[in-house]
Amino acid sequence: MALNAVIFWGAASYLARQGDEIVQGQARALKSVPLASLPEQIRHAQLGDLRNVSYYGLFSEGGEKRAGNVEHLPADLPIDGKPRELKEVGFQYGARALALRLADNTILVVGYDAKTLTGLRLILVQTLGWSSLVILLMGLALGALLGLGPMRRVRQVQETSSRIATGDLQCRLPIAGNGDELDILSSLVNQMIGEVARLLDEVKSVGDNVAHDLRTPLHAMRAQLHRTLEQWQVETPVQLQVRVEQALAAADSLLSRFRALQRIAEIDKQQRLAGMADFALEALFEELAESYGAVAEETGITLRTSIELGSLVHADRALVAEALINLLENALKFTGEGGTVWFRLQRPSDEVVMLVEDNGPGIAEEDRERVLHRFGRSARDQHIPGAGLGLAMVSAVARLHGYQLTLDEAAPGLRVTLRGACRAADSN
Repeated sequence: MALNAVIFWGAASYLARQGDEIVQGQARALKSVPLASLPEQIRHAQLGDLRNVSYYGLFSEGGEKRAGNVEHLPADLPIDGKPRELKEVGFQYGARALALRLADNTILVVGYDAKTLTGLRLILVQTLGWSSLVILLMGLALGALLGLGPMRRVRQVQETSSRIATGDLQCRLPIAGNGDELDILSSLVNQMIGEVARLLDEVKSVGDNVAHDLRTPLHAMRAQLHRTLEQWQVETPVQLQVRVEQALAAADSLLSRFRALQRIAEIDKQQRLAGMADFALEALFEELAESYGAVAEETGITLRTSIELGSLVHADRALVAEALINLLENALKFTGEGGTVWFRLQRPSDEVVMLVEDNGPGIAEEDRERVLHRFGRSARDQHIPGAGLGLAMVSAVARLHGYQLTLDEAAPGLRVTLRGACRAADSN
């Protein structure tokens, strides 16, 4: 609308200037005619004005008409030779005219009727009006058409949100893939839903696994205490001491599992962010390689180490060390005598890759997701002592640091990879 108004104003101004130029041109032509021939020339000009759009008038100094089709000298028209709008009765609205004094003090009036200008203005107004209407209708139609997609997506989001609110945490908000605000919001909400679903699954699995995995040490402790109570009068002090020590060992096993659970919960709650700092990861690898090299040698296992330099990371050193220790201890525990464990630190591009690989029995593909949860254990490892919390702790450390944790087949054995961001060696 504003653009059409500007176009109309510009076109109307242009037409007015064209009318003024016509009036000025006719006045110059008549002014050049000898004064004695001027009345006759005005009559010829009138005869040539077939559209009857021009005004001509020749008046004496006192205002008496001598020639032309203007009956009287316009009172509000200054005699200065400049075109102005004629506002007197008898002239069409918008007419333009000028008055100038000739050498013999007679007054020449030349004007241009507004019929042509008014007609052009009317055509312009109608054209702009219709074009504005068409543009408005097209804009409304286009807006409605463009709004169908977002509104459809909003309805889908509403329907999916209702299903999520009823407890269906497998649902995810739709993402169109064009990166707009709805996509960004849906992606964030999906991440939150995924985390909520993961935590609920963890709570459920912990409840189930606590009941299952803690039953054995509790039964063992109760059995030892019961036998002690029954036999305390007939058994020797040494035998009683053995039974008490076995009960204490079962209690210690329970406490260690609860400490591991508390540790994982602490990491998951991200209460260790204050421990984040820059440190050289290769120094940590060298320390662990030296410590566990001796352990591996005692058990008849070969520990092969490969450490690339320049791996400066921003992380909690104690937590990263704890995760790597868990991976090393798992690899050494499940690799038989004569086996090999690889402990590698790689520095490709702007990331670090930490690998612990063994040639032991490995973990079946269908079990790899389960072992990353609390008390999750591979089906074929149920007979091996352990609580099934080591890899769950590693997974919690990876989540806290934003690392990518993957378990892959090493053919034979298992390859565990931690992949994360790395800072430049000269980073401040």
